[in-house]
Amino acid sequence: MKQTYWKAVLAILVLVAISAPVAWAEAGSRAADEAAIKKLVASFNECWNNKDVHTCAMLYTEDGDFTSVRGDADYGRPAVEKHYQKVFTTFLKNAHRTDTVRSVRFLSRKLACVDTDFEMTGAIAPNAAEATKAVRKGLLTWIVTKQDGQWRILVFHELDYPGK
Repeated sequence: MKQTYWKAVLAILVLVAISAPVAWAEAGSRAADEAAIKKLVASFNECWNNKDVHTCAMLYTEDGDFTSVRGDADYGRPAVEKHYQKVFTTFLKNAHRTDTVRSVRFLSRKLACVDTDFEMTGAIAPNAAEATKAVRKGLLTWIVTKQDGQWRILVFHELDYPGK
């Protein structure tokens, strides 16, 4: 009986010893991925504020989707790049935004949902000749995926907070 008990204890200790480094490695990998995703958001914010159309588009996957606060949708990196070209030369040409990551939720090792609060100033309201003084606030919801070691935007949806 004692021998069976000690064999069971030994088996449990071996399993813990084997699995602990794997769990620690995954936790370290997850932290590194979260940091990389936050860097993706910061890179997007920087290229957006610099009105760098091509760099913004390159942060998307080749088949990435973008949906604006008005429900306008673009599918695929070339269409997303055209979208940014249009808005950066018209009603968002003098706009500035700040994006703050609210949460990162991993759906798998290579897929995550990112919620980001944004604030924007300097946007021109539709049918207006000059930038509004109001600060626009809203939520960006991204689905990001890891491809070839890089996190990229797969789905990007915007939501304005009315009256904020």
